[in-house]
Amino acid sequence: YLDSLKVYRDNANTFNYAIEEAQKKGWEAGLAEGRAEGRAEGRAEGREEGREEGDRKGHARGREEEKRGNALKMIEEGIPLDTVSRITGLSAEELQRLRNAETG
Repeated sequence: YLDSLKVYRDNANTFNYAIEEAQKKGWEAGLAEGRAEGRAEGRAEGREEGREEGDRKGHARGREEEKRGNALKMIEEGIPLDTVSRITGLSAEELQRLRNAETG
C-alpha cells in the first residue's frame, strides 16, 4: 500500500508541476504577444496622430498663405492698409513687410 501511495503522490506532483510550467509558459507567451500587439497599436496610433497634426498644420499654413495673397491683391488694388488689416486679420507691420517684399 505504501509503495502505491508513493507512486500516486509522485505522479500527482509530476502532473501538477507540468501544469504549472505549462501555465507559466502560456502566460509568458501571452504577455509577449500582448506587448507586441500593444506596440503595434501604439505605433499605428502615433502615425495617425502625426498625420492629423501634419494636416492641421498644413491647413493652417495654407490659410495663412491665402490671407497674405489676398492682402497683397487688396494692397495692389489700392485698398487702405487699415481696411486690409481688418479684413485679413494681418497686422499693419505684416502688411508693410508683405508690401515691401513684393516691391523690393
